[in-house]
Amino acid sequence: MALDLDKYQAQQCCDNLECQYYTKTGEDNIRTHSRQHQQVYCKSCNNIWVITKGTFFYNFQAPVLLVLEVLRLLSEGMGLRAVCRTKGVTPDAVGSWLLKAAAHVHEVTLYLERARHLPQGQIDAFWSYIFKKSPTQRRRKRTRGHG
Repeated sequence: MALDLDKYQAQQCCDNLECQYYTKTGEDNIRTHSRQHQQVYCKSCNNIWVITKGTFFYNFQAPVLLVLEVLRLLSEGMGLRAVCRTKGVTPDAVGSWLLKAAAHVHEVTLYLERARHLPQGQIDAFWSYIFKKSPTQRRRKRTRGHG
């Protein structure tokens, strides 16, 4: 993963209910535990967690930049098979990334607007594509086709 640990560390807060720093950011209590595993800890209660916990990026096996590039290409209208061939990923992997992105609509939309400078129309097309490919929509199509 190619995330800026220092940048994300500054945005972290302890999620230990019993800690005096629970949900408080900017208190200078968060320290680096492992750069390699992108872990931080609270110096007050010693609670350890991965900086991507609770985010779209949590528990990804693929590099974050690859996932974001695939999502960007899809949002620009490139076909799924073409993206998979170009980026060397499987359709199943892309499908799981799309489902994960759908669960984090707000965060991904902000990222696409701010970091990737995509226009709102392109972002809307991206979400239309994702929701069109959702498991619920596929079940409806199969049901209608057999009825």
